[in-house]
Amino acid sequence: MIADKLSLANQVIEKLQEVEDPELLVDVVNLGLIYGVDITEAGRCTVTMTLTTMGCPLSDYLDQQIKAAVCQVPGITEAAVKLVWYPVWSPARLSASAKAALGISGQEQAAPAPAAAKKLDTRTPIKTLADRYPSFVDDMAAIGFDRIKQPGMLQTVGRVMNLRLGCQAMGFDLEEVKQQLQAKGYQVQD
Repeated sequence: MIADKLSLANQVIEKLQEVEDPELLVDVVNLGLIYGVDITEAGRCTVTMTLTTMGCPLSDYLDQQIKAAVCQVPGITEAAVKLVWYPVWSPARLSASAKAALGISGQEQAAPAPAAAKKLDTRTPIKTLADRYPSFVDDMAAIGFDRIKQPGMLQTVGRVMNLRLGCQAMGFDLEEVKQQLQAKGYQVQD
């Protein structure tokens, strides 16, 4: 059941990457506008998003394009867009590829991980671990979990995905991943 929802959420994110802001020519995912994707058992998908500014003239256009894209995913029966204004969008939400496309230089530096041991339970949601340890996203990407850096992934899939499910979905050996994380200073437990 969870695996089915994760698969649908991944497909929705992929479809949302085809929806471009016609002014910026960057998709809504890489712009950091997508805050969440929730899918019910009946296949109703609600995309929680924001806009770069209140009163954006593209609000209706993006609403229609997002609904159309989401409804192309097999298993989605209905799509809705929930527009929110918190957290407030800022250029810090742009992906590296969006920054490059828009000619914005400079990367934000993640806060250093706490000096204390980083304890990790393989059943803890990925988003929780990323919130707890600022270097976790980069550490996971270095291991091969590169989708973790896609904008919106932590807010959607990351809320239900844990290390065990992630290894299974990506075809990685859990024991090897645990060893790599231990080499990066994590205390991994089941």
